[in-house]
Amino acid sequence: MNRLVAFPFLTLSDAAVEAGPWLLALDGGDPAAAGRFLEHWDQSTTLALQRNLRIDPEIASADLGIPPEDLRLAVVTRVGTGAGRLPRLIAHTDRQQVSPSQPEAQIRLTVRGERLSTVLDLFTEVILAAAPAVRGPLSPGQAGDRLWHHRQRTRLEGEEPRFPLEVVDLRAMRLHAPADAAPWYLDWSPRDWSRDIYGAIRLYLNSSCEEVVQRVESRDPLTLQAILADAMIQVCEALLRQPEAAEIISESEPGSLAAQAGSWLELAWPQQDLDFARAMLETRPSEFRAGFLAIAEAAD
Repeated sequence: MNRLVAFPFLTLSDAAVEAGPWLLALDGGDPAAAGRFLEHWDQSTTLALQRNLRIDPEIASADLGIPPEDLRLAVVTRVGTGAGRLPRLIAHTDRQQVSPSQPEAQIRLTVRGERLSTVLDLFTEVILAAAPAVRGPLSPGQAGDRLWHHRQRTRLEGEEPRFPLEVVDLRAMRLHAPADAAPWYLDWSPRDWSRDIYGAIRLYLNSSCEEVVQRVESRDPLTLQAILADAMIQVCEALLRQPEAAEIISESEPGSLAAQAGSWLELAWPQQDLDFARAMLETRPSEFRAGFLAIAEAAD
């Protein structure tokens, strides 16, 4: 959740919301954790979605300045779809009440494939369901006030975009030796984390390394795995070295360089925070890089 937004009222901390991962299943198959891309989907399939979420009553009460007996919350889920940063269609909406006596929400949704296209956006929000009788001066007071939110974006239709690619003589790019003899070069900058990921990184294959060029053109899996892992490692290392990395990710738009880096880090170490990944980078750099080599095989 973005903690940098200056809300006019108190909101829930991440510690107050125990949110499990989104699980997706096609046509009655086994559920699997939602990732960046959903394989084997088409408009004839039926998609089952599920997620468990629990509000800790004591932490929520302290966060919001509302006595537990007056705290009435709701979990709202919206399923969006369509190309672009914002969904073009909300295909489904679900709302469940939660309270100190019933703090858990079990979200179970089914969406027909014919209502989806390109992207699956899953929005989860915790809102104030009713105005409290007793509250503090900075407590939320209006039904519908948004107190916590999360967005999961998964691509559909096999349209996972690739980095722009060009075959060039790296010597012509005036790189310092020995970089101009590398088999490939990833051109990107950590100065603008808000750029779209697929416009922020360009892959240059060295024309003098003919075998590597041929392997990429033939989609050799090990070569593609190494290149994607190289991109993951470069971007995530640079982001983790930023003192405000958590804020950069929390403010990022889906599809941005920062959002993609956050997704890669979550994919490598699910349920771990940035401090864990930073400690891995600083104290166990070999394991840090090996982790990205492993997930690059699954992500490609």
